Amino acid sequence: MAAYADFAYYTGVYLGAAIAQADFPRLARQASAFLDALSKDSLAAIVTAATDTATIDKIKMATCAVAEEYQEIEQGGGEVQSERVGSHAVTYNVAAGKPRAKLLDAARLYLARTGLLYQGVDEIE
Repeated sequence: MAAYADFAYYTGVYLGAAIAQADFPRLARQASAFLDALSKDSLAAIVTAATDTATIDKIKMATCAVAEEYQEIEQGGGEVQSERVGSHAVTYNVAAGKPRAKLLDAARLYLARTGLLYQGVDEIE
């Protein structure tokens, strides 16, 4: 499966800087698979047809946004629950549904008004 966005798009159009070039292909593939699940696999046909450039751009932007959320989750991204300065210890509060909600929010930001998201997307959780 190919990702919907590449690193050149991520840095040049999305203007992302949070993901290293070496990590981007893996994270973008994960993000693309997540978006496919949310859209019931309707995105690939749009990207392959290459006729609706505005929608394709939204798909690529959503891919970049979700990829950044995946990276944050992998790095233990969550809200700091507690932090101790002596011997520096940090505890993150990553509730079970929070990472999924962040991924959904990132996807919705770009795809909400396209008609591409599965109507039952909230029930997928």
